Amino acid sequence: MMHVFPRTFTMPMQRGERAATASAEPLTSAAYISLRREAAGLSIKEVAGMLARNADEVAHALDLIYALETSGNTARRPETLEALRSIFPFDPDVYRQLATDPANSHPRICRGCGCSHWDPCSSDEHGACAWATDTACTACLPDTAPVECCQ
Repeated sequence: MMHVFPRTFTMPMQRGERAATASAEPLTSAAYISLRREAAGLSIKEVAGMLARNADEVAHALDLIYALETSGNTARRPETLEALRSIFPFDPDVYRQLATDPANSHPRICRGCGCSHWDPCSSDEHGACAWATDTACTACLPDTAPVECCQ
């Protein structure tokens, strides 16, 4: 017997799709951490495994990462950000700015990968990325000509 279930999920968007369809609304510190982790090609479980010192700490590390990637939560200690930064690249100052400063003073951040002027994407082939649109870098939208940076 075949069971048919309604489609209750959607496939995750790729970086370029996410960047192309993103609004310019303020980004949260939680979304920034998530974008940077995903841009590094890491799952929450992989990061938790690298963050934990032993098998007993993996569950706690998972809880921490899920909490940090949930809007409304922020890291309390600089050591937490430094530990995550040792696993995947992001800028703790950008994180703090998103967490504490008013939206009109937030840095410009790519909605596809989370890069900014202070932590751009880079590759051996193309060097550092540039802004393709107000919300996307040329690494996420490679077929788009760079635009002048306003920030």
